[in-house]
Amino acid sequence: MGPPYSGHSSVTCEEARRIARAVLSAHGVGGYDIDAVLLVVTELVSNARRHAGGTTAFRVRCKPPRAVVEVADSDPRFPVDRPSPASVPGRFGWQLVKRLAEHLDVQAGAPGGTGKTITVVCDARTADEEAAQPARGRQDVGRR
Repeated sequence: MGPPYSGHSSVTCEEARRIARAVLSAHGVGGYDIDAVLLVVTELVSNARRHAGGTTAFRVRCKPPRAVVEVADSDPRFPVDRPSPASVPGRFGWQLVKRLAEHLDVQAGAPGGTGKTITVVCDARTADEEAAQPARGRQDVGRR
């Protein structure tokens, strides 16, 4: 995937989305894929801020048809799936990330040696690639 196109430490969700959008747009990624990557970025960064005191590293790389999002934080606990009754708000973020990811990896350790790093690989096709090959297993009914 080559060198990182963007690397930052502590970021807000808004900053992370702006960075990711700039990286993806610079590579001609748009449509459903950019929306999906931005959702993954938002969920990972918001979870790091909510549960681990913030990000310790944030990086987005793109080489269509794939993008890699890496988010590190200082909490060594790995994300867990928890049931979410309809009456309880939230708890959907990790499931969304898993659903949108082509590949997902959680490793112990982060820059600085503690915590964890979550790496997510997502579809990141250019408009021409997206038109030629719809996303795997997705049905974008009514989107076009």
